Amino acid sequence: MLKSNLLLASLVLGLAACNGGVAGQPAPAQVEVAQPVEVESGQPMTESMAETEKATAEEAVVKAEKPAMEDAITDEAMVKAEEPVAADTLEDEAMVKAEEPAAEVAMAEESMGKAKESAAADTTTEDKMTAPVEGEMMAQEKMAEAGPTEAQLQLLAGLKNQGMPPELFNPVWLNSDPLKLADLHGKVVIVEFWTFGCYNCKNVVPSLRAWHHTYSDEGLVIIGVHTPEFGYERELENVKQALIDQDIPYAVALDNDWQTWRAYNNRYWPAKYFVDKTGNLRHVAIGEGRYEEQEEIIKALLAEKV
Repeated sequence: MLKSNLLLASLVLGLAACNGGVAGQPAPAQVEVAQPVEVESGQPMTESMAETEKATAEEAVVKAEKPAMEDAITDEAMVKAEEPVAADTLEDEAMVKAEEPAAEVAMAEESMGKAKESAAADTTTEDKMTAPVEGEMMAQEKMAEAGPTEAQLQLLAGLKNQGMPPELFNPVWLNSDPLKLADLHGKVVIVEFWTFGCYNCKNVVPSLRAWHHTYSDEGLVIIGVHTPEFGYERELENVKQALIDQDIPYAVALDNDWQTWRAYNNRYWPAKYFVDKTGNLRHVAIGEGRYEEQEEIIKALLAEKV
């Protein structure tokens, strides 16, 4: 505190001298030098010591400011160093955003390519599945156009013409609209008597189903006349369920009153009546078996010229 007072006194004396010169008054020839003042240590402080003390204080201030300036310089350097990183980050984000549409386009093109491959594979599969069917149909058409073979002519010669069978007047039909034999001229017809509870009838169904799928497009019509043996076989819903259970795809006429059975004078389950293109009965098969022989009859009747 004492040192500060001494420094302040020296500054006041200097200012006073300057003010005197400015006012136009002659400066005193001699300036009274301030007397040394006792300090707490007991040693007098001279003007040179005061200046030294002032310089020391200023140096301390400068030293105190240097760390702050260094920190500021360091912070500025860090900011400048971070600026390229931020710029790189912005550039990377811009590149990512620019690449996103390209990636989406690539994904869309890839999806379209897979869809095309799948469609091509499906088309190839369909072609493979369709080719045998079309080939078989063409072969059958050529066979029909060519007429029966020598073997078929011999077979047809052995099939006695038994005249026209009784017409069908059944009111209830399943898997088809009501059919009339008179409307089926030009086609080969099999009228089969059956009942769904009959064990032997169930054994015949697979061959009838196969013939239906193989020759229906060539002109074969199969009609199952369901004549019940027992009371539960008369129920319509039971017959419908039997068609599902036994996988029967061809037309079925319900003969609950046995009208058609009696008209044909039939006595057996199962019994098949083969009718040619002119509507005449040519063959009767009773019971199971001899399916290959019966298929040859079907093919011969289909190839027969009328």
